Amino acid sequence: MNRQIATSIGILALLLWSTLVGLLRLSTEIFGPLYTVTYVYTLSAIILYFSYGLPDFKKVSKRFLFISSLLFVIFELCFAFSITLAQSSEKSIEMNIIFSLWPTLIILILAFSKEEKINFLTIIGVIVSFFGIVLINYHPNFNLIDNFYKNPISYLLIFLASLLWAVYCIYTKKHSNGTNAVSLYFILTAAALWILTLSTQGIHLPHVSTMTSYIFILINAFFFAMGYLAWNVGIIKGNMPILVMLSYFSPMLSSAFSVIVLHSSLSTNFWYGAVIVTIGSIICWLSIRKNQVQQTKLAT
Repeated sequence: MNRQIATSIGILALLLWSTLVGLLRLSTEIFGPLYTVTYVYTLSAIILYFSYGLPDFKKVSKRFLFISSLLFVIFELCFAFSITLAQSSEKSIEMNIIFSLWPTLIILILAFSKEEKINFLTIIGVIVSFFGIVLINYHPNFNLIDNFYKNPISYLLIFLASLLWAVYCIYTKKHSNGTNAVSLYFILTAAALWILTLSTQGIHLPHVSTMTSYIFILINAFFFAMGYLAWNVGIIKGNMPILVMLSYFSPMLSSAFSVIVLHSSLSTNFWYGAVIVTIGSIICWLSIRKNQVQQTKLAT
């Protein structure tokens, strides 16, 4: 597979992911947060196993599988529960925008590990992104701190999820050696969720009267599975800087889709904040690209 095709597959992942928050929230209102997440990941694991199979364990570093699996499973639990435990549909959409800080975190991690240099443009980008998050959470009677205290679990989980996803992308790019173990990651995540579900809920399944509810779960699982499969192909074999840049626009598309599906209304501050977060992330990306161009010129 050449680099252009792999990059295109990575872009497809961003389109599939734009549907996830809306579909997850719809299913949560029917099945509850725990069963929604458990069902979606179980079906996703089955889809991935039969469509892609498991990695060749004889050819893959056991250290890589252990660390990447741990990062992925904890990230998925944090992300899914931050969305499903949010107090409202609007808050679920806000969580997704906060998650979009992960590309900026990738740049900061690379900078602190001295793999990339921080310049003035990078600092401006980080400040602009954070200002966007503050604006999203600003309301006449509430601010970011008030919102955090009203729903601390969702906020803590989504901030942790964005950090873990950034670390996962960096680690996978550096140490995978072309191995795509996403089906294994989903199987482990589903297993962890069933252990949590059975230990807290017992052998009890929610009663749902219509088949439409299960169709939503199946669609969610399919998009989830195919999205992660496509993303892993993209970051392992494609052009990661291009994918990171395009990912900045994914939360905007996701928010628009979620508003339509969930029949939600978002404040003007939300849309202004979402645009500002996107702009801040792009500034960070441009700062890194500027460094790379300068290094290339010096090398020649």
